Amino acid sequence: MNALPSVEQPRARAWAIPAAVALGCVALAARTVSVLAIMPTVAVGVLGLAGAVKHLAAEPPSRARIATVTLIGIAAVVAVRVISPPIHVAYTSWAFGANVVAAVAEEAFFRRFVYGWIAARSEDLAIVIAAILFALIHIPVYGVGVLPIDLAAGMLLGWQRRESGTWLSPAMTHVIANIILMR
Repeated sequence: MNALPSVEQPRARAWAIPAAVALGCVALAARTVSVLAIMPTVAVGVLGLAGAVKHLAAEPPSRARIATVTLIGIAAVVAVRVISPPIHVAYTSWAFGANVVAAVAEEAFFRRFVYGWIAARSEDLAIVIAAILFALIHIPVYGVGVLPIDLAAGMLLGWQRRESGTWLSPAMTHVIANIILMR
């Protein structure tokens, strides 16, 4: 008899997803601003895309709803940029690409995988927990001062996830946020 439970068995699923979430958060928090940082970011993004999540909506939202929710998020990000200084690295082609990859990978992980796992219990709880984890993984690189803005961003992105029915809406907003917040 196998000592470890198979993925099909409930005990295996009970610890596999929380372990994947914890490892993903550790990998993202351990990143530095360097070329090598893209590798764990991509790995976590792949985990976010490959991880099994339940589809909650019986009927998918309309394209108009998805577009509206996405535009609201982008407008919020633009408004923040107007009143705050840039926080990301200087604008270079490498930084541009890394910021796009990071945004998509983080959204696949937080708004698809983490959100999908927790939303099976409560979508409101999924928004809050994913936002807290999102904010916490940015502290090592940007400092504790980013906690309020990243928590607010995580809440906005979570709201977009719920209202649009897809992780792609917050991913688009996150990509634009990362680009316009560069120096």
